[in-house]
Amino acid sequence: MAAAAVTSDLREAWWGVGDQGDTGSCVGWGSADAVLRWHFVKAGRLAKTEKLSVRYLWMAAKETDQYTSRPTSFVESDGTWLTAALGIAQKFGVVTDKVLPFKLGAGSQMYIGDANTFYALAAQRRIASYFNLGRNLNAWRNWLATKGPILTRLDVDNAFMQATPAKCKLSTYDANAGLGGHCVALVGYNKDGFIVRNSWGTGWGDKGFVYAADSYAQPAFTEAFGVVL
Repeated sequence: MAAAAVTSDLREAWWGVGDQGDTGSCVGWGSADAVLRWHFVKAGRLAKTEKLSVRYLWMAAKETDQYTSRPTSFVESDGTWLTAALGIAQKFGVVTDKVLPFKLGAGSQMYIGDANTFYALAAQRRIASYFNLGRNLNAWRNWLATKGPILTRLDVDNAFMQATPAKCKLSTYDANAGLGGHCVALVGYNKDGFIVRNSWGTGWGDKGFVYAADSYAQPAFTEAFGVVL
């Protein structure tokens, strides 16, 4: 499949990079704050100043994912599956960060309204479907050029972990580093590689982004999903 353009860069001034801190909420950031927020803003269904609830997709996914040996929705360091979060967004929809903030207030309460009201709010922003884009780099480029950002994941290596402004171009992936699974988003490409949006704040990489060459992206990113509203 041929890409629709030589290059694509979906980054926008209103679409700032977040910081998950010491939590395992990367799937929430990748799905809600990166991929879904971009789509809903572009569709005119979310203001540029609004954010979607990272905490909601992250915690809801943990309640419904494949990890069933013990409950961990309340464990801040624990993560979840990409498809679990996308399934929640498709079945129930998503709420804004104002409804369920990522950073809880002084009282440490989450949503204090009733469940019916919460899911009525979520139902206003459901995704229609999501698609498994496999590991075909041409398919990724085509999706980025014609549809939008891509939700993906990798097992972090040292080059990714230690990315700085001077070391933000990744070319050789170390599959044996064993630094843990992590969810990110692809938000653009050129002929040589992909723009990767992370959730470790703007002090990481190039203001929150790195540039993964095809030689890095192909072995590193083991899942890739695109969303349609």
